[in-house]
Amino acid sequence: MRPNVFSYLILAFALGAAPAPQPPDSFRDEHKDLDAKSQRPDKQVSDLTNSVASKLPHIGSATNQLPIRNVIDEHLFGAMDKAGIAHSTLSSDEEFCRRIYLDLTGRIPTPEQLVKFVESPAADKRDKLIDELIDSQAWVDHWGYWYGDLFRNCANRIGNPATQHFDQWFRNCLKEDRPYDQIATEMITISAPNSIWMSDAAPAAFLARWHVPGDTMYSDRYEDTADETIVQCSRIFLGINYQCISCHGGKGFLEKVNLGLVSKKRSELWAMAAFFGKMRIRIVPFQDRFTITEDGTGYDTMAASSVRMPRKGAEIQPTFLLSGEVGDPSKPLRPQFAKLLTRHPQFARATANLIWKQFFGLGIVDPVDSFDMARQDPANPPPAPWTIQPTNPALLDALGRDFAEHQFSLKHLMRTIARSSAYQLSSRYDGQWKESYTPYFARHYVKMLTAEQLHDAICQATQVFGNYKHKDMVYRTDLPPFKFWTEAPTPEEIGDGEAKSFLRTFGQANREQFDRQPGGSILQAMVLMNSPFVNRRIRAENGSRVEQLVKSDNPTRPSSMSFTWRPSRAGRVKRRNNWPSPGCKQTANKALRIWSGVCSTSWILFSTIERDVKYSK
Repeated sequence: MRPNVFSYLILAFALGAAPAPQPPDSFRDEHKDLDAKSQRPDKQVSDLTNSVASKLPHIGSATNQLPIRNVIDEHLFGAMDKAGIAHSTLSSDEEFCRRIYLDLTGRIPTPEQLVKFVESPAADKRDKLIDELIDSQAWVDHWGYWYGDLFRNCANRIGNPATQHFDQWFRNCLKEDRPYDQIATEMITISAPNSIWMSDAAPAAFLARWHVPGDTMYSDRYEDTADETIVQCSRIFLGINYQCISCHGGKGFLEKVNLGLVSKKRSELWAMAAFFGKMRIRIVPFQDRFTITEDGTGYDTMAASSVRMPRKGAEIQPTFLLSGEVGDPSKPLRPQFAKLLTRHPQFARATANLIWKQFFGLGIVDPVDSFDMARQDPANPPPAPWTIQPTNPALLDALGRDFAEHQFSLKHLMRTIARSSAYQLSSRYDGQWKESYTPYFARHYVKMLTAEQLHDAICQATQVFGNYKHKDMVYRTDLPPFKFWTEAPTPEEIGDGEAKSFLRTFGQANREQFDRQPGGSILQAMVLMNSPFVNRRIRAENGSRVEQLVKSDNPTRPSSMSFTWRPSRAGRVKRRNNWPSPGCKQTANKALRIWSGVCSTSWILFSTIERDVKYSK
């Protein structure tokens, strides 16, 4: 029996409910939810995985003889052995194939791809598939779009040309496997004296995105922009949230949130923002267009603010907050900041943790932008009741070092994760699972499909693609249509209202104002049943998969059996042996000519696809 898709949505909705009110404490009203937001989501992840993975086929008992393939397995399996925790067995080929396609490319495998992989006798077929996907354009599209969300690359803030140029530049960086420290450095140090709309200034869109206007939208607040740049660089590249201390000191606010920030003062944030004190991001009137130069006089600690508490002045020098290293004001400051940032171990650790969560569904530190630097070293533990923050500090350190030693290659990092035996564990756990096992990663955790993955999976499963028309953002000439959503540089680039409404319902990020919204809702279940986006794709017309099934004389072909194949208990792909007889098929075809018959029959076929929860079959 296949799991009921709507039960997952209802479960996810329950798990995503608002946290219980916190008891009165020293937090001011505007900080009262920070404690809840900083908590690890272990229970939600564990409960969702338990509810889904028990439906997976049983493929044998767990064994302690799994190969130790890299540093990940050494640390994770070592920790499990020490704690006396058994892990799940390796995933079946079907489970692994679906998982790796979704995690590396954001797309489900085609029936042909799945059958080819499962039936291959090659001992190294998993490694070969990983390499093939990492070198594919689909990998570039998926991670280019994902990083666009992370960087909030948004045409409404920086203009269409800058958005497109930045997206193309970053996707080329991914394709060429440029070192991530070099990518970050170029984004932080580049200038655009003419305009960020110039293609050779593409990386400058990152800095322009954090521009803070003054009293009008065509004036500038240079110190506010410097503060915002530091806050976002730290969030993205260091996994540290400095938002609070950009307005006030940590004492009296962060005692229950972040031990490392309690003693920090606002002036220390200004000292780090001083690396951007001479940067001038100026808006070009009546256009989402900016210039970026280095001709300012420095950070003014008495400057007015449009978005933060008033500044009251302080004596500062450009200082990197994590190490206390002071910049040389006689030399360009932004390159000094980029060097301090990318050479600090936290840059590699935070990046490794960020990518880790996308593959494992749970960070070693989670939330990924909540690093507490006073709780990272087991040799120097924090005072009670605080505990060490990473669930496996040695693993996080080792993964960060490995990332740095391999020239900050994102491909290498993802390949290392995907090839590990730990990543390839099954989500099914045949023993008695306890929530306390969750930090050990003793099984693979279920992940909800993102809005874009769900969109692309529905299009691919039904063979009804959007073929969304679009134009060059600079010259407005027609370009080849987008087949998959993640081929677009931004959500704004596709104008199809039907599809956009569907994606917004499933939590698509608004890069201008808010990040991706996780969790499920009753509305999502209703949209799956009644959305025009879905209903148009489950009709037996326009070459859809349903029409192919109805008309096919050979339903056992992979292209025809997308809705009808299933994994056997032995872990092999089998074809259903109950395909209708010629008489039944004739009757069904007659019924399918009726509108209601078409919708009902194809909806039933379509609803058997596990399209809401990312677990592998």
